[in-house]
Amino acid sequence: MKRKKNRGSEVNWSYKHDYPIEDVWTTDNTIAQLIVPRLQAFKALDKHGVPPDFSEMREWNNAIQKMIDAFELMKYVGGVDTKEEERIVEEGLDLFRKYFRSLWD
Repeated sequence: MKRKKNRGSEVNWSYKHDYPIEDVWTTDNTIAQLIVPRLQAFKALDKHGVPPDFSEMREWNNAIQKMIDAFELMKYVGGVDTKEEERIVEEGLDLFRKYFRSLWD
């Protein structure tokens, strides 16, 4: 007897993965929840340098804060309600993409 594959089923998901299926359904929110505290901690560090586009640490920290603000809005499903919030998210995600490889010290 051939077993039917149940496409899209969450049956036994937890046995195959170390995260709940809900984290997959809302991957953007899940990643935002994980990245916010890490960006906050990185911003608080006594960093030893800034990316070449910035002339001082204050500017770099302001860019990191914009990333934090964007991910804060994205932490919850439906977290972006207004055009201003959408602008904040877009700006923060653009900075995150551009400086992702500079998030180390």
